[in-house]
Amino acid sequence: MTPDWPELDLTRRSGAGGSDGRGASASNQNFHAALARSGPRWLQPAEFDVSHTLVEPAAPVPGLLDRGVEPAGGIIVPVLGDDRLEVLACMLEVRHDIVRAMGAFLSEAERRRAEWLKSERDRRRFIACRGQLRQVLASRLGIAPSDVELEYGQLGKPHLSHRMPSRNLRFSVSRSEDVAVIALSTGQEVGVDIEAIRPVPEADEIAALCFSASDYESYAALGPDDRLAGFFRRWTRLEAISKGLGCGLGHPGSSDDKDWGVRSFIPKTGYLGCVVVRK
Repeated sequence: MTPDWPELDLTRRSGAGGSDGRGASASNQNFHAALARSGPRWLQPAEFDVSHTLVEPAAPVPGLLDRGVEPAGGIIVPVLGDDRLEVLACMLEVRHDIVRAMGAFLSEAERRRAEWLKSERDRRRFIACRGQLRQVLASRLGIAPSDVELEYGQLGKPHLSHRMPSRNLRFSVSRSEDVAVIALSTGQEVGVDIEAIRPVPEADEIAALCFSASDYESYAALGPDDRLAGFFRRWTRLEAISKGLGCGLGHPGSSDDKDWGVRSFIPKTGYLGCVVVRK
């Protein structure tokens, strides 16, 4: 997951985690470093049982896609949804004229954030992600994208300003490589995470440090062919809950899923996501 706001960086704010209490911060950094080194392995949706969840939600979520969608650049595609939850996927590799148009309604702070990014590709993807998030929020609020005002929690979790028409709308956003996902919920805290599926040589070590005792036991019991998917299912759930809480990995309660409805989904072939909603 690539955070879209500088204040909430889970690789820096992670504290103790896992069953042995040795801490999640180093393993989180190792995980993202490993992703940067590894070449992608484009798994097909059939390799995931997306109907299975590690923690079943209080009520089934209809509309869960059992195949990865292929959203075109600049097009927002629904992934799943019901009366209280909506998850949308969007591509970040969009035409330059679309990026320029989206950049026009970013806030001054968001423009400065984009300018700080060294890579032109990263700047373009950041603008596309924030621009499409603003478009989605604006459509729900009945205002222009440039009028969407965001505020940030103590650890950087974004939320709608108290001046917005509906403060009851909660959202979470995550991006990985060229795909972003936006989760929306009415009245309940929500968190979402997405990861591009690629080999992680340090997966077993990271799992031992970050996963709960029960999660690590079930992960360790998986066969070699199921390990990669099993790792990412647990990792995305862990990050989604942390984002729902607005804290870093290793924060007290960040690995406690009993209060959350959890759903895994495939936003696009080669990616795995997880969304959580507080029960």
